[in-house]
Amino acid sequence: MKKKIFSIWSVLLILLVSIAVLVPGCNGVACIGEIEVKATLCDVSWNGSVQYTLTGPGAEAVPITGTNVTTLFDEVECGNWTCEYVSGGPPGAYLVDITTDPTQEVTSGAVITFTLNFELDQDAWIDFLYWTVDGVPEQAPELVVMPWQIIDAHFQQGVNGCEERIVAVNETSRLWIHYMGWTPSPIGDPICGPAMEPFLYVVNDPCAVNKTAEPPANPPEKVSQMTTFGGVPVPPDEFLPLPCCEEMELDVETIWMLEKEIDYTKSINWFGVFLFEPMPYPCVLFELVIPMPLSGYYVFSLVAEAEVELMDDEDVNPDNNDADGPPLLLRVFVP
Repeated sequence: MKKKIFSIWSVLLILLVSIAVLVPGCNGVACIGEIEVKATLCDVSWNGSVQYTLTGPGAEAVPITGTNVTTLFDEVECGNWTCEYVSGGPPGAYLVDITTDPTQEVTSGAVITFTLNFELDQDAWIDFLYWTVDGVPEQAPELVVMPWQIIDAHFQQGVNGCEERIVAVNETSRLWIHYMGWTPSPIGDPICGPAMEPFLYVVNDPCAVNKTAEPPANPPEKVSQMTTFGGVPVPPDEFLPLPCCEEMELDVETIWMLEKEIDYTKSINWFGVFLFEPMPYPCVLFELVIPMPLSGYYVFSLVAEAEVELMDDEDVNPDNNDADGPPLLLRVFVP
């Protein structure tokens, strides 16, 4: 009888031990860990108000609502947890991503960390500065130039955001050129004929489109450069007509890697002026050629425009992504 009672008590003891292992304790979970939620702004630790949710394992799990960082949530159930951004964060910033992973596994006694990474609002912008002749700034609405001089347009541009971040920018610079005709007088009204119509010769020298930085920074990287005529790509050595009294569109499309919070001055050497036939000339996009010239003035109307666009990135203010300069009346004097 004693052996039977002892055997029964042994079985009961084993059952009690098993139940103690399998049944959760007073806190409601058998396995618990901790979750820490942090944030950065421009890669620097940031603390403040931000709304997010932590969703735990199981379909019936009640999400945890977070309102601040840095915050530590202790005694959370083991299993996979997901962090999801809702709203808030640093003023004038947006969420880039959540690291190391928006879904992580909580294990017994361990701490996992979700980091919400914010960046200041990105804003690409550009403004027209001035025309130049052979690199010398000109503000007058009318200019007289000689053959073998170079006509250039300058813009100022940049991308606002986190300092030292690099961003890809797609840029289109445009020149509307209108050959108005020839006149023997420096102030006379131009007429179509009797002079032969000028034409353009495509050069597309890479150094024709350049940038300088203020303050000095790492040199910007130009990824590509392509010239177009009327929106159609044109390779070097092409000849393009400039009919009298018709406005023609010249473009140069470039892609740049630029550093944020740096002001860049962009220069575009649109064309050099030549007589009779094209001549090898460095650092221009086009050569404006006047064949069989008559002595007098060849008159052109020029308008310079430029556009910038962030590639695969959010731009908070697209309204300042384009700029155009005032019309320039250009008289090419042939002695």
